[in-house]
Amino acid sequence: MADINSYLARPSNDSPERMDRHTDLAHWNRYVSMQLADNEGIELSSEHWDVVVFLRQYYLDHGWPARTDELTRVLDAAFEEQGGSRYLYRLFPRGPLAQGTRIAGLPVPANATDASFGSVR
Repeated sequence: MADINSYLARPSNDSPERMDRHTDLAHWNRYVSMQLADNEGIELSSEHWDVVVFLRQYYLDHGWPARTDELTRVLDAAFEEQGGSRYLYRLFPRGPLAQGTRIAGLPVPANATDASFGSVR
């Protein structure tokens, strides 16, 4: 998986929207996520980091879709091998979209609330 920090350090001729997302991501570092996770009662493991990096990269590349169910499907498919939404809920019990994006230091997608995947545990 690509390193998000390399995207921030490298000059780019991307669209203005993507450059705005670069700005959204610039304030973040792993320590920030560790503090946010601690506030959420989560100790970050390598599995958590995989999801955090995925969310950050997806946001940089695409922004958030207009409908959260699109992001839910993308996230579920990306981690299908590990167990999909059940796996993601084990990592982020209050919801991979809302809790996961908060820990990743990203704007929470519109209409995402804790437990937006449903009760899959």
